[in-house]
Amino acid sequence: MIWKKKSLWLSIAVLLILCGATVYVLHRELNGQDIWGTLLHADIKWFAAAVAFMLMYFVLDGLNIARCLELSGHKITFAQKLKYAFAGFFFSSITPSSTGGQPGQLYFMAKDGIKVHHGAFSLLCTLLSFQIISVTWGIVGAFFAPHGLWNLDGKYSYVFPIGFALNLAIILMLICVLFSRKMACFFACAYMKLPGKKPTKPGDRFACLRSFAGYRRAANLMRRNKSVFLKMLLNSFVEITIYFSVPFLCARALGASNLDWFSGICTQGALFLSVSSLPLPGAAGVTEYGYALFFDGLIPMNILGSALLLSRFCNFVLPLAESGIGLIILQLKQKRRRAMQ
Repeated sequence: MIWKKKSLWLSIAVLLILCGATVYVLHRELNGQDIWGTLLHADIKWFAAAVAFMLMYFVLDGLNIARCLELSGHKITFAQKLKYAFAGFFFSSITPSSTGGQPGQLYFMAKDGIKVHHGAFSLLCTLLSFQIISVTWGIVGAFFAPHGLWNLDGKYSYVFPIGFALNLAIILMLICVLFSRKMACFFACAYMKLPGKKPTKPGDRFACLRSFAGYRRAANLMRRNKSVFLKMLLNSFVEITIYFSVPFLCARALGASNLDWFSGICTQGALFLSVSSLPLPGAAGVTEYGYALFFDGLIPMNILGSALLLSRFCNFVLPLAESGIGLIILQLKQKRRRAMQ
């Protein structure tokens, strides 16, 4: 009974944090911005397409997360897929360098009874496929974006190569952790030496090694089922292509009729690769500056600011609200179902 009361209060605290963080970030993003005026001048068809694309992004992300979990023997419902996708986007958006996404997802997975090592392996595989495709689009953008990214002047000229190097390093590290036994063992030993993680009881070390063994079994399952990862890569390609198409849709919604889809997605791919690993929540500030710099000349100057605002609203502000509200609704429904059982 005491444990149930603690769990109830913890759930309430999490819901309050979700509400507070959502309201704070939305206020920070929209403060002083005439988003309603921008929406009134937007073509409803293009705007609706941008909103629909972001909803599809969540569905595809949830499908990718579930692939590895199902490979490990977990049955994942559609609601759970959405919940893990919402958690990843929400906590990535409010933490520096998107570091809170995976811990947030692991928290909700643990609440659903999914073993930590299975959840961690699934999220790392999902992140690896996401990184591979986003870096690929970034490279394509660097060569084919019409603005000429290699000729950027000023301080921003250093951002793209730094972003590329950081994302490439993440890919190499993920490959080593996921599929190299020695590297995975090294990280497991390093984890046990962290403050507060050192084994203090006779069973602590055994529990950690047992989790490591479960993680390795999941890795071996993936190695024997390579087609699963190929499906994840294909899923990520569609997911990221949809995500990178949102700025193009928003620009067309405001009348940028000369901007073609390929130019828009290449430019957004290069921009995303530049700012995605910078230590800022949602890459706030630098994303807006980079958008104005990268899309200058592709979008008419008189609507560039409005296109930036609408794009940020569709691919960050609105999805943040949707993911926060979605998490709250799904958690409340889950608690209601458990109470009725």
